[in-house]
Amino acid sequence: MQRHWSLLQTAAANLAANSRVYGVASAGLFVALALLLAGIAISEGLKAQAVDAVAGGANVYCTWDTFGRDGPVPIDQVPALQKIDGVVRVVPRIIGRLALGERMVVVVGVPFEELLREPFPLEGRLPSSGAEVLVGREIAQELGLVTGQRVALESALLRVFTISGIFTSTSSLWSARVVVCDLGEAAALFGEEKRVSDVCLFTRPGYEPSVAEAVLRIDPRFRVQTQALVRGYVLRGMTLREGIFTVLWAMALALAIPASAMFGHLGHSPRRREIGLLKAEGWRTADVLEMVALENLFVSLLCACGAMIFAFVWVRLLRAPLIAPFFIAELPLFPSLSIPARFLPLPLVLSFVFSLVVTMTGSIYFTWRTAITRPADNLR
Repeated sequence: MQRHWSLLQTAAANLAANSRVYGVASAGLFVALALLLAGIAISEGLKAQAVDAVAGGANVYCTWDTFGRDGPVPIDQVPALQKIDGVVRVVPRIIGRLALGERMVVVVGVPFEELLREPFPLEGRLPSSGAEVLVGREIAQELGLVTGQRVALESALLRVFTISGIFTSTSSLWSARVVVCDLGEAAALFGEEKRVSDVCLFTRPGYEPSVAEAVLRIDPRFRVQTQALVRGYVLRGMTLREGIFTVLWAMALALAIPASAMFGHLGHSPRRREIGLLKAEGWRTADVLEMVALENLFVSLLCACGAMIFAFVWVRLLRAPLIAPFFIAELPLFPSLSIPARFLPLPLVLSFVFSLVVTMTGSIYFTWRTAITRPADNLR
């Protein structure tokens, strides 16, 4: 045990003495690991928020079959949906995209009573009339909007609204670039008084399948999606985006491996002489290999932990600049709202294993070849 402790102290001393060389050699690996950990944390955070949003939403979503695709629902079909056994609430919605100033925003029209059901984290207050709207934090900061200011939206006709509230930075990401107004105002704005984008049905527990079947019996042109189906779509889309990011990270890691090996090769001559002196003093080949392995262990641990700390600061404190638009469309490079993230222990462990493999690959074989060579040859 004393021998292993001495080798551990020697490895730590070597690492401190050659910190600049080790730092340059592991810079690429550190960046790749930080990118990986930040991406996984954001992906897991978005998944959790999306699943929570689906779980807190409607049980059944109804649209209309329009040439084999989802289309708007005729408003005269809504009363029939309210009469289905097991349905406790019906919420028609109008969702569209319009230009607000020089930016595109998502306009969501819902009945006013729906806004009063759950409190929103707002700067200001909820709308009290159809002439008032809520605005997302991101679009408000981009355009310099404040509560009480009047804004104009134009589609089928021009409507002027007063901003009664702005979603705070702690709100959901889905409210970052949205304008919420009354359903009737949205219908007039888009010129669609006879149709809505979709209808959300809230059911009693256990009635979701039967309600979905009852909707199709009312009219086969309904297209029905249950909460479980929507949840599957959301997770599938998030997983696909995460897979694309993982491929990009693998390319970064592939560049980090030769970089680490190249900088390790620059120090081969001093290391060869060092190993030759150790062998001349009576060190065994196993002792030399263990010392180098411990050095790699220290480097890998520092890279993994440092990358985790950097990723945490990057995402949680700095709000994931540069990387956030990859996961959330239309966010600026430097978002002003908090990005959801979940830092789990498993990615940290995998990062440590990856970095250990990279450092071991670039040093163990060379160390073994040098250690079995005669000390006199290494000292020349």
